[in-house]
Amino acid sequence: MISGYLLLSPSLLVLSLIVLFPLVFVFFLSFSGFYYGQRTGFVGLKNYIGILTDPNFYSSLKATALFTAGSVVGQLLLALIFAMTIHNAGRGESVIRLIAILPYMVSMVAGGVTFRWMLNSEFGFVNYLLHTLGIIRQPINFLGSPGYAMASIVGAHLWSSTPLATLILLAGLKSISSDIYESAEIDGAGFFVRFTRITLPLIRPQVFVVLLIQTMFSFRHFPLPYAMTGGGPGVSTRVLAMLLQDKMTFLVFGYNSALSVIMMLITLIIAVVYFRLMTLGGQS
Repeated sequence: MISGYLLLSPSLLVLSLIVLFPLVFVFFLSFSGFYYGQRTGFVGLKNYIGILTDPNFYSSLKATALFTAGSVVGQLLLALIFAMTIHNAGRGESVIRLIAILPYMVSMVAGGVTFRWMLNSEFGFVNYLLHTLGIIRQPINFLGSPGYAMASIVGAHLWSSTPLATLILLAGLKSISSDIYESAEIDGAGFFVRFTRITLPLIRPQVFVVLLIQTMFSFRHFPLPYAMTGGGPGVSTRVLAMLLQDKMTFLVFGYNSALSVIMMLITLIIAVVYFRLMTLGGQS
């Protein structure tokens, strides 16, 4: 047993340096005061109280919640559709799979800048197309209206992140034996019954992975809101990650550390809820 721990010690040491030490250090900084980057000492819960009484925190939390909910639900639904389409594509599966994962290879910032150009109210391609088709008469200010701006960012995130969710669900579909579907068809089960009674229960672990990963990524997402709207109009799309960036400009490390801890705790609570739902679903 001792030799086993000795063999694992290099990996445990690296893991501690990369994960454990920064985590403990951020937690320590969250109880510290800073003045233009210089630590001024222990301040107790002052940073946490400052965050919980800051209106900017709640506006950013609301924007983050809307962005996360739209992204996670949208990605799960689209990934299910794309994964099943690819799975049943036959000979063209490899080509369709390659096309489906191409957006994931594009940088988030590059994608955000591209979407900002496409959605521009004056010379954007989307407004031009909608006007040409006769769907609209006046250009839509996609990035200048709070509702449209958030929907636009969520849409861009769906385009860039759904491929990963698709690949995860596709792996789950590939693990299901075709004999199960053949037996269900012989018993007269239609598509809806096969999907709800066979497909969804058997890919529940992959669905859980998609929900967990995409929630974590979306909750701390920064590139697309920053590249497309800069947090505007007003503060309607200023997510928590952008609030961190704003405070970092003034080297307020104590506030940022406390906010990071709060974001981590929220993410852990969501993860526990997912685990609980997964456990209940498996028992049923």
